[in-house]
Amino acid sequence: MRERQQQALTRASADLTDERVRKDGIKALEKDRDEKKRAIDKDKTDRDALIPKGNEERARRHEQISLAVDAKRQQVDQAVRKHQSLLNLQNDVRDFRSRQAPAFLADLKRDRENAGLSDADWDAFKLDFVGPVDLLLTEQIKQASLLIAELQGPANTDPMVQANPDPTVALISLNSSLANQSLSLLERELARIRTLVGVDTQNAKRFTTLSDKITRAETALNKVLQQIERAQGADERIRALLDARRTAYAAIFEAIVDEEKELVDLYGPIKSRIDGAAGSLSKLSFSVRRVVDLAGWAAKGESLLDLRTNGPFKGRGELLRCARAGLLSAWSTGDATQAATALLDFVKTNESALRDHMPENADFRAWARDISDWLYSTDHITVGYGLQYDGVDIEQLSPGTRGIVLLLLYLAIDAEDDRPLIIDQPEENLDPQSIFEELVHRFRDAKKRRQIIIVTHNANLVVNTDADQVIVAKCGSHRPGKLPLITYVSGSLENPLIRQHVCEILEGGERAFKERAKRLRVSI
Repeated sequence: MRERQQQALTRASADLTDERVRKDGIKALEKDRDEKKRAIDKDKTDRDALIPKGNEERARRHEQISLAVDAKRQQVDQAVRKHQSLLNLQNDVRDFRSRQAPAFLADLKRDRENAGLSDADWDAFKLDFVGPVDLLLTEQIKQASLLIAELQGPANTDPMVQANPDPTVALISLNSSLANQSLSLLERELARIRTLVGVDTQNAKRFTTLSDKITRAETALNKVLQQIERAQGADERIRALLDARRTAYAAIFEAIVDEEKELVDLYGPIKSRIDGAAGSLSKLSFSVRRVVDLAGWAAKGESLLDLRTNGPFKGRGELLRCARAGLLSAWSTGDATQAATALLDFVKTNESALRDHMPENADFRAWARDISDWLYSTDHITVGYGLQYDGVDIEQLSPGTRGIVLLLLYLAIDAEDDRPLIIDQPEENLDPQSIFEELVHRFRDAKKRRQIIIVTHNANLVVNTDADQVIVAKCGSHRPGKLPLITYVSGSLENPLIRQHVCEILEGGERAFKERAKRLRVSI
């Protein structure tokens, strides 16, 4: 869901940039329109000048036919472009069915693999067009082809083409509508009239060249007029795209908030057990929180700006300061609506300032798209969870304290488990006092409900946890080409042999143990 909303956001941002560029380009388009009109008028004047004077009636007819030819060529050009667009649309349909729809279904299967649906069930999710698009496109392409043929001609009713036609015989009667004639017939009639009015071969070629130029120029002019019309409606589309982008951003942030809630629910039992613990465990706290890499976000934004330019964001750090004041709180603790509102306010407040810092040689369209992608990105916001011990993150604790905390946590949250537990050398990085104060009584409580196996070099753990059975491993000397021989002796602490082994492992051995007892005036 978050990925799809991100795609919608990216698309809205790109479209918004295009609409703003289109709106800003109205004046340039209007200038281009006026220049094209003047060029067309000049070419038409030059073309009319090629017609000899003296026969005004034929000259007027020549002008009428010339205008009809220009208009018909425009119609043919539009019909050809329509036909090509329909062919491209047909290819788009094929591509969607062969590539895009299967890819979407494959992504669904991968993302929702735990849905437990069979292949037959998944077939119901295949995407296709709701209407008979194949039949529709086939018919439309056929009609477009027929229209091109009809416009270009020759029509069945057109006079036959003759090798040496009589120029005095009109091919199109005066009372016939020129708009209903084919292009080929109009061009033949135009050539006939040129002969009658005395246009020589050189001027005839010049006339044809100018006519072709006028046709191309009028086609280009129509495109400019369409662009102007579209640009004039940009404000309404910009408002709609702003709403769409805001909605998409809020939906993305809602996914972040939902992820945070899911983690809170998932780790709720752990948090409850920690909160209700006593002793050292009471210093533990568990939290789920959003992590905002504001510095990274600001650094990415600064990479798109010219920080040397005089303006609000001149020099490194100003953008970070501004973002910290306007965005950090909403991103860290706010809901989706608050985050979207905060970002929208930030954009409105700083939009002109960001433009002031656009690099000098940057392409505005590409730069604006990069700025938009950066502003509305959310990859710098993640949801994390962690442990704190006495207010300090566990990652910042010393190895010894961290070891105690993790073992205490495991023993606390695993209170309902009765499976055997194997702990390998819990004394590493821990001092004897910490072992006795923090771990020994936890082990004593845990062994009431489950078997505890401790692998240790610390005999204090063996004695103080009231071990029911002790297994002492000894490694013999190395043998040539073989592994050393390892022997095991097992028994309870009541066994004198086991007590002797335990004393040997204690610091200072049995002698030190006895000396310590003598100083303390206790008998052993």
